[in-house]
Amino acid sequence: MKKNIIDFKKPKMMFAPEFNLCSKKKGDFYFYKPKDKSSKNWYLDFEKRIKYQIKKKQYFPVFRMSDGEFIFLLSRRFGHLKGINKLIAIFQHIKRSLFYRSQFYSSGRKGYCETYSPFDLTTLRKQFLKDVKKISRMGMICPNYSPDDLTNFYQKDILNLLNKNKIILTDRNYFGYYFISIFFLGKNLNTVFLNKKILFITSNMNVRNRNLKKNLIKFGAKKVDFYYTSLNRPMKDMIDLKKITTKPDIVFVAAGVGSSHILVQLKKLKCLCVDCGYMVDALSDIALAKKRVFHLNDIYYEKKNYTIKQEVIN
Repeated sequence: MKKNIIDFKKPKMMFAPEFNLCSKKKGDFYFYKPKDKSSKNWYLDFEKRIKYQIKKKQYFPVFRMSDGEFIFLLSRRFGHLKGINKLIAIFQHIKRSLFYRSQFYSSGRKGYCETYSPFDLTTLRKQFLKDVKKISRMGMICPNYSPDDLTNFYQKDILNLLNKNKIILTDRNYFGYYFISIFFLGKNLNTVFLNKKILFITSNMNVRNRNLKKNLIKFGAKKVDFYYTSLNRPMKDMIDLKKITTKPDIVFVAAGVGSSHILVQLKKLKCLCVDCGYMVDALSDIALAKKRVFHLNDIYYEKKNYTIKQEVIN
């Protein structure tokens, strides 16, 4: 089996036709696709698989990896920076490490920071790799492999680390990081949630989650439930499946690095289980959706709210 199917020499533009306005504002996004496969066909393969898994009602985990996961495994790096910018970044890292009492801290939107004790990091990194191995054999891994400075100075070492732990990316389990938001928030947004029972496993942010549920109901969801994770240390959470009383059609997990450990605990739910990250924020607030690439499609890009035509729901 090939240990590197990824073409790191020729980055290609992301196939995302429903996000043209986003691309005009934020610029085209390039990524490293598998060798001998076009950007379009790679995405269409992903879309076909996801639609099939939704209908099949079988456990299928999908996990994304980006700078947070890369830093968690390899520690924070500064080699891509120069001069005063490098000194400022190192100073900020020292200050934040002292504040969080850990060399790992992963900040998302305001009010959230995932961090773990330095005494736990070695054990948790081993657990993370075990979890990712399980996911790679049963579902998909979607790493953010791109020329972007956010990730490009980590990604080859991450690939070597995965290979070392017998986590082999293939044309069956390796897909693009943004494919998840492109699929659920692109042309499928008005139909993919129709009559579906949706479960979100995420932190208890009252206003966000209330708006998230309201908007999913707008998009035709039959039911929207929540299972709350710990705010700062979700990798240490043990999911009590007995508390999940409704059988979901799709589970979305938004728990940072800890999503890996949560995903592997959901096998008995027998459905598509997706690490969705910022999607929970994008679906809760259209203004937040506009801040991230591939999180607000052309139909809604100039709108202030998610307004759904009644005939779409019917």
